Amino acid sequence: MDTYLAESFSTKVAGVFDVIVCGGGVAGLAAAVSAARLGSSVLLLEKSVNLGGLATNGLISYYEPICNGLGDKLMYGMASELFQLALAHGPDTLEDAWRSDPDHAETGKRYEAFYSPTIFTLALDRWLLSSGVKLLLDTLVVRPVMENTHCQGLVVEHKGGREYYQAKVVVDATGDADILYRAGVPCVAGSNFLTYISYLVDEKTINRAKNTGNLLDSRQWHTSGSDLWGKGHPADAPLLSGLTAEEVTEFVLSGRKLLTAECFAREKGTYDLSCLPSMAQLRTTRRLEGAYTLQETDQGRTFTDSMGIAVDFSKRGHVYELPYRILYRPGFDNLFTAGRSVSSSGWAWEVTRVIPVAIATGQAAGVAAALCCQSETSAPALEIKLVQEELVRSGVRLHNQN
Repeated sequence: MDTYLAESFSTKVAGVFDVIVCGGGVAGLAAAVSAARLGSSVLLLEKSVNLGGLATNGLISYYEPICNGLGDKLMYGMASELFQLALAHGPDTLEDAWRSDPDHAETGKRYEAFYSPTIFTLALDRWLLSSGVKLLLDTLVVRPVMENTHCQGLVVEHKGGREYYQAKVVVDATGDADILYRAGVPCVAGSNFLTYISYLVDEKTINRAKNTGNLLDSRQWHTSGSDLWGKGHPADAPLLSGLTAEEVTEFVLSGRKLLTAECFAREKGTYDLSCLPSMAQLRTTRRLEGAYTLQETDQGRTFTDSMGIAVDFSKRGHVYELPYRILYRPGFDNLFTAGRSVSSSGWAWEVTRVIPVAIATGQAAGVAAALCCQSETSAPALEIKLVQEELVRSGVRLHNQN
């Protein structure tokens, strides 16, 4: 039988905001900035000391395609804005045909690129802070304070101790639906192959960079364990949800153990590891069970409440519209999610978890949160036309066929 410690706290109310966004990955950044651009007071809470999430801390420095693979750019708005920012100051691998950011390019190469995650981190600082968002780093959200199904605010822990922030609307962009789950919102757990990605430098990569002139070629994106489809997953390794400290620890240490064996088998002095990830590189942990669940069979379907487009990074020509209903759960009036925790399943979950789509859902969630504050209405009752009009004003394309 479990034993519990009873606690009682008097927690200081440290601030009141229109919108609080939990998680400073690309989805949370898009949500925070889009809400701030509409005049909301916004607080962004991030548990690490760098912004960007898996796109920076996780070393997943590949900006997946924002075109359909047939030469047509389909993803606009912040998905395109942050693509340009990721490439603005550092080396990249963008195909020349896409350099001018055309709507169409006669090339077989997709509108995608590898970039420098460290330089992208620096650019994200400036981009976020220029919007007026209040940022707290090294801050962990402990729990949402609920009144039935309404979230009144969030209790946090940081160097200053324990504090409470009130909010009209909360966006869960933790990547793991941590806030939604603790608020009692129905969620679905996923599972993950064992993957550990690091940056390796050796004589081959250095010579390659000398030949190409591209500094990104000076290191290799080195994968230990499984690829996206499970190839390389150790036979004796369990699939992990990554939803407990024990599982996160097992996932990270098991991945590092694989990398250690691979590296220590090399001759001393012939290689170096230029960077290790500072977060677990989990793909699908926990997600919302929302008003609608996007599925692979929705590929090519039109939704009247579409808030943007997701292109399939693997399958050319496959396009998903993103219905507003994947962002919230009926019955919970002021909670949204964004990023890899939106309501999607199967391959559609794989499509919605990647960088440009996470940004697209983040932008939509931020716009919706701000409009809920302005109109004093709930997430389920918000008029989708208002969200769509604002997204279109910011350049977002709502439907595959205009």
